[in-house]
Amino acid sequence: MLDKFRVLHKEKLAVKIITVLVIVFFSIAIMLPLIKLAELCGVNILDNGGLDFEVTFGYIFFFFLFGICSVTIIWLAQKHLHKGKLFDLGFRSKVSKFLLIGFLFGAFKAVLVYVVYMCTSSHFVCTPVVPNNISALTYIGYYTYFLFGFILWNSFIEELGTRAYPIEKLKKHLNPHLIFTLMGILFTAGHFVVHEFELGYCLSLFISSYLLSLVYYYSNSIWLVIGVHNGMNWVGFSFAGSNWKLGALVKFEFYDVPSWIVSFSSTILGLLLLLLVVYANKKGFFKRIARVKN
Repeated sequence: MLDKFRVLHKEKLAVKIITVLVIVFFSIAIMLPLIKLAELCGVNILDNGGLDFEVTFGYIFFFFLFGICSVTIIWLAQKHLHKGKLFDLGFRSKVSKFLLIGFLFGAFKAVLVYVVYMCTSSHFVCTPVVPNNISALTYIGYYTYFLFGFILWNSFIEELGTRAYPIEKLKKHLNPHLIFTLMGILFTAGHFVVHEFELGYCLSLFISSYLLSLVYYYSNSIWLVIGVHNGMNWVGFSFAGSNWKLGALVKFEFYDVPSWIVSFSSTILGLLLLLLVVYANKKGFFKRIARVKN
């Protein structure tokens, strides 16, 4: 039966598109039954999202379980439906270089938002978050988890399922901007499972997703978009959160920033950076970094 469906999937474009979208959807929606399972175990994920995610065994366990389930769905589809390998999905070489370049770009994008806040606020306060009585070994342990078990793992899950897989499977059959739009909708909707809806945040997520999709499309490197995602999240958790166990270093608080800037500055800056990425591609930037040796 799988062989028949594989033939149908290969011959019928509509079947291919629907199948890929369904697989991406389930790689995200697998979170829903895991949330219910977590509740049965006394872990309330819905009340523990965002910058102040609690670093406890229960939350970490279900966070990793979601990632494993999501990646497994993509892997099974790639192996049994597409007859390919997981590493066909943008896992090209130059890992460290792409991660670093992406990280710097993502951090730059996130820092720009803080610069706008600083320029439009009446004043701001910077409060240290890390307690003075924490041992170096304890802090290193938590920060190592933050970098690799949270930032990198989260980026890997999301970029594999909503960027690398669908773009690789559909780019020869659909206008890439349609793919970016569809993935942006799914990527954005997935975040509101554990976040309350807010228009500015919604638009910011969509534009960020579109930007990441464009970077992947131009580079064919999952490492580059993982790096960008890492950079954006690292800045956010390091300078806006209050949980030192999850990477917070200092917390910036801005006062009297106009509400429209708070809501839409990230979206506007994302659009400008999206145009910058298009320009960089026209100038051959992505081809040049692909040729540079590690």
